[in-house]
Amino acid sequence: MNQSKLKIQPQPSPEKLAQQFYLVGTVDVDAVETLETLYVLPPRCSVELDFSQVDRVNSMGLAQLLKLFELWQNHNNRISVTNTNRMIGILFKMTGLTRFLADEQADSTAAVAAPPVSAPAQHNQAILDAANPVTSESLQIKPQPSTTSLNQQFIFNGMIDVNAVELLETLYVIPENCSVTLNFALVQRVNSMGLAQLLKLFQHWQERNVSISVTNTNRMIGILFKMTGLTRFLADEQTPAPATATASAPVANIVQPRQKAPLEIAVPPPALRRIHDAHSTVDIQAHSDKLSLWVSAQSSQQMNGWYFFNTYLQRHLGREIHLELSHGAMTEQRKKIEENDIVFTKPFEATRLMLEHHYKPLLRPIDQADEVTLLVRSEDKRQHLKDYIGGKIVTAAQDNFVYLLGRFLLEESESSLAHMEHVFSGHDIKALQMLLKGSADILFMLSDTYKGLSGLTRKMLREIDQSETAFAFHMFSVAPHCAGLGDALSEVLLDMNQDSQGRQVLADLGIPGWIKPTHDECEMLAMLFNRYAPVNP
Repeated sequence: MNQSKLKIQPQPSPEKLAQQFYLVGTVDVDAVETLETLYVLPPRCSVELDFSQVDRVNSMGLAQLLKLFELWQNHNNRISVTNTNRMIGILFKMTGLTRFLADEQADSTAAVAAPPVSAPAQHNQAILDAANPVTSESLQIKPQPSTTSLNQQFIFNGMIDVNAVELLETLYVIPENCSVTLNFALVQRVNSMGLAQLLKLFQHWQERNVSISVTNTNRMIGILFKMTGLTRFLADEQTPAPATATASAPVANIVQPRQKAPLEIAVPPPALRRIHDAHSTVDIQAHSDKLSLWVSAQSSQQMNGWYFFNTYLQRHLGREIHLELSHGAMTEQRKKIEENDIVFTKPFEATRLMLEHHYKPLLRPIDQADEVTLLVRSEDKRQHLKDYIGGKIVTAAQDNFVYLLGRFLLEESESSLAHMEHVFSGHDIKALQMLLKGSADILFMLSDTYKGLSGLTRKMLREIDQSETAFAFHMFSVAPHCAGLGDALSEVLLDMNQDSQGRQVLADLGIPGWIKPTHDECEMLAMLFNRYAPVNP
């Protein structure tokens, strides 16, 4: 794992009641005794912990920090944490450690701050702002004055994501038979986890005969509401707004809905054996045959990176792995994707493997979502979407999230484009060629693929629209007969940022790291897949 044992370096301070420490290394199970040396700090002092040289904090390390912070809080110590990296900042926020942190910060650009326990959870965002200044604000809910308790109005402000779960739960107490209006004018984004939480909330309100209205959604949120069917919970009459999500039906005639299949994530592991290496002991599958890895690259710029990744993975798993790399026209296609042991592929493909072949989802890229860009030829004189009525749209495949999102994006802009002719080329390169040769008028392309095109090719194209949904993502998963390999594979991927070679491979791929998809995120993808993906003959 190439992790360094935690060291604590005290820093000089002019005041006895102002303690400062540098933490160096990894905060994990081996850090228990080291952290215990901080239990003896005097009461009512201020403590600043500098995390600039901390590589990683795992679950055991978080548990030890929780005990330490609770002790310091009981002693009325004022706690500050500075210079956390992004992942540590996220872990602090997710586990609630931010609630122990002081309001005032010595260094406003890097310090992590949080209010007392009784303060609203949204103020804890300071820790993520320190780790990643571009992170969107966490959700705030502001009740609005109303003449009656049966007419509730709220303004939502910020981002609706995993961090909004607890705040949204406060709305479950709204009385039966009342009306609720949610104003989304200040909501920046709703991702898959946020949509899952809204779905649960709307279902709860529907059971209690609560009339629901949502006003002032931006275009992307309105599209996601329609795609996921959240509009079915909304009242017929909506407060007028330019982009309000209404109770209208999903975009018609995209594909025929399929039979809903249950999402199964847990798969009983096969017989296991122990493999020992220089770093750790892991459980892997009992046979020693060569593993097969299928990768659907996100862009052409990743191609070399995936070969380096495969070499890295073989060395750390101690298994020979055959890589089948797919992107555009580059694909070996020697076996079907469901015949592979390990798969990294597109959202709908990954979901199909989970639902139909019982693959186990493992990890997805951090802060990377599949988006669509709508393209036309640069010399095309048509300037308005309505000018393309009766034309032809080309994209790689129909059973693809990019196609679904492109349809919603296009038809949301111009409803008369709902009856365009659609052609499926088989892969992105052929679709691009068809557009450039004039065989199609509009191209739906994965945004990462478009960004990876050469400058010369991009000069021949013109963007007419692009999505920003943060909803779906490529994902690693393993076949059911390799379920025992999943933990070992996840461990290797999650630790890639801990050694120089792993960091270089991630840089070659353009991926900051990996994170586990939540069950709700997988459920939302499964719902879309069941609703829109065509049934294979």
